[in-house]
Amino acid sequence: MPYDDAFFVVNHLHAKREPAVFVNGARVWLKVLREQHPEDYSALFQKLTRQEQQPA
Repeated sequence: MPYDDAFFVVNHLHAKREPAVFVNGARVWLKVLREQHPEDYSALFQKLTRQEQQPA
């Protein structure tokens, strides 16, 4: 598996795992991101918040 290709890894896990397991994995990644990379975590959530506020 090309571990350096985040898009591939996430899509692979999404395809191979049950939705609840995939979501739990996302929670673990976000916890690691929040605790070990707080600046990147903050930037990600700011970006996601802006995207959610834009009309569809």
